[in-house]
Amino acid sequence: MREVKITLMKIEYLNIENSKCLVDVYNEQLKGTPYFYPVTVDEFEDGIRNRLNHGEKLYSEKIIIGKKDDKILGFAHVSVGEAKQFGQARNGGFIHFLTYKSGYRPIGQAILDECEKYLRSFNVPQIWAFLHSNNYRFYHLGFGYISDKIGHVLALFRMNEYEIDLGEIFMSYPGYEISEPKLPDNDIKIEVVQKHGLGKLPNLYISAVKDEKQIGECVTVSAGEFYRADDAQDWFFTTWLGIDEKEQGKKLGKYLLQRTLWEMSKIGYKNAIISTNIKNFRAQLFYTNFGYKVIDTGYCLVKKYQ
Repeated sequence: MREVKITLMKIEYLNIENSKCLVDVYNEQLKGTPYFYPVTVDEFEDGIRNRLNHGEKLYSEKIIIGKKDDKILGFAHVSVGEAKQFGQARNGGFIHFLTYKSGYRPIGQAILDECEKYLRSFNVPQIWAFLHSNNYRFYHLGFGYISDKIGHVLALFRMNEYEIDLGEIFMSYPGYEISEPKLPDNDIKIEVVQKHGLGKLPNLYISAVKDEKQIGECVTVSAGEFYRADDAQDWFFTTWLGIDEKEQGKKLGKYLLQRTLWEMSKIGYKNAIISTNIKNFRAQLFYTNFGYKVIDTGYCLVKKYQ
C-alpha cells in the first residue's frame, strides 16, 4: 500500500506582543528586495509595536499567520480605524504588511482572505494596504508601500481587486562622486544644518534664502533612521526637495541637490537615494538625468466595498 502524506494548511492569530517568531520569516522572504537589510529580533519587535505614526487612531490590531505542516510561510498585520496619508484622511480596515513565500500562492490567498474576513467583521467600507502613514520603520526606508519587485505579493492583491491609490518611484545613486557646486545666484544665502538622529551619521537640512524669504529647501536623512544594519549607515535618503514656484527654472533645485550630495560626502556618506510620485514626470526626468537610477516602484492599494 502506498503511503500518502497529507499536508495541512492553518491560519492562526497572534497578538502584537508575540510577533518575534516572525523575524526569520521576514528576513528570509524579503532578502534580495530593494532597500532590504536583515533585522534583529529586538528591531523587528520594536518596529511592529511602534510603527511610524502619522496621526493614526487604530484599534483591534492582529497578526495573521499562515502555516503549512506547522511551518510559518507568511503573515499579515491588520487593524481598524483612522489614519492620514500625506494629510488626507483614510478610514476603514488596514493591512499594514503582508508577505508569503513565493511559490505558495494558496498560503498567500488564505492569509489575505482571513485579513478581509476579519476586517469586514467591523463593517469597514474599504481596506487600505501598505499605507505610508502606518508603516514599519525597517521596511523599504520606512515608506510602507509594496514594492513591484515583490511581484507575487503585489499580483495577489491586484488579482483580488485592490486598486492603486498612490505610487512612488525610488531611485539610487551608489558610489556617487561630486565636487563643490557653484551657487547660481550670489544674492541667495544657503543655510546648512546637521542634526543627529538614529543613524551613525547625521541628517542634513539645507535651505535657500533670498531677501529674507526661504525660496528652497532640501531635507535628507540617514538610512540609519530606518535600519540598524552597518551596511545601511553610509546611505542617505533625500525625502524632500522643494523650490518656490517663482524661483523654478533657475537651477536652484539642481544646486541644492548637488550641495546636499557634496555635504553628505564630506560627512562620510557614499550612496544616495531619492523618490518621487509616479505621476511627477518632471522630477523623474530631473533625477534620472542627474545620475540616479530607478530601482523600484512602491504602491499603496485600496479595495472599496461601497
